[in-house]
Amino acid sequence: MLGEGDALAWSEPVFRMHGFEPGDVVPSAALMLAHCHRDDRAALEAVLRAAPVPGGDGSSVRYRLLDTAGTERSVLAVLAPGVDPRHAARAADGDGQHSSVHDGTPAADGTAHHDGRPAERLGLLIDLGAEIGATAARRADDMLAAAIASREVIDQAKGAAMLAYGLDGEAAFEFLRWHSEHLNVKVRGVAERLLQSLPGRPADRDPRDVLDAALASLGAAPGATDGAVRGTDGPTLPTSLAVRHTTEGRVVVVRLQGEVDAATAPTLVAGLSEALKAVPARGTLVIDGGELLRLGPVAALHIARLRRRAENAGVQLRIVPPASAVPEMRPEGRSASM
Repeated sequence: MLGEGDALAWSEPVFRMHGFEPGDVVPSAALMLAHCHRDDRAALEAVLRAAPVPGGDGSSVRYRLLDTAGTERSVLAVLAPGVDPRHAARAADGDGQHSSVHDGTPAADGTAHHDGRPAERLGLLIDLGAEIGATAARRADDMLAAAIASREVIDQAKGAAMLAYGLDGEAAFEFLRWHSEHLNVKVRGVAERLLQSLPGRPADRDPRDVLDAALASLGAAPGATDGAVRGTDGPTLPTSLAVRHTTEGRVVVVRLQGEVDAATAPTLVAGLSEALKAVPARGTLVIDGGELLRLGPVAALHIARLRRRAENAGVQLRIVPPASAVPEMRPEGRSASM
């Protein structure tokens, strides 16, 4: 409980937190309550007027302090029973934002003096604004640095995709975003994997082969290789792919024309998904890649996923590969949606 007249003793920083110079006013519980936001006064008063509990840990309350200029700051008041105020100087840090509540010298057991007067309590009044502000500033700096680093990585990967697949800037970012979504990897993770694959590649190797293989490895596709099928007079960049399906009784045939690589993977996945939906129960889905000019390793990833979906739907899947290559497309592998 507070001493007679609710008298308090403040350190100099506590005076200034309230907008006073030391000695301007006589500190008291009533003064603290007057400078407390009205919505927080009941909680503060409960702490200030609570009877000390022998051996207890004290009590605390977070409230909004309004100084003489009306400036609001968030503070934490902590009152500990049975603490000798002479220890306050040793407990205080450099900011000295502590206040003590006392009425004479404290009793040894923290309850009351031998003459019946209540024991003192040492109070700490901590300005949370500076700490919160500093923490927020550090966090903002860290987030900004991470964002800049991430942006640089993503921009470099966009440049690689633009060069390899003949995309513009917007399409290159959509390229990264799509693979991020379908591989369940953050955009930055996709970008980093692409950039890691480029150094040391043979100068005569098609960069599409390198980036395709990097993306396929992110999906851990069984049978994914870094090989590719090409025609002697393949199309110029940007690559293109046509996916068309027809229904013949209980069989749906999907014909692929053009090139399958990471840039045309969205077209491949969308076309195969539509074809699978068109297959009747216990029917057959045939993927005819005989007319493909190029089959990148990323195709194995998505066809393996299609195989699992077909099995779950009770659909038999048959694959007709390009004449010049027969890539492995085994059904095993990590499950993921297309």
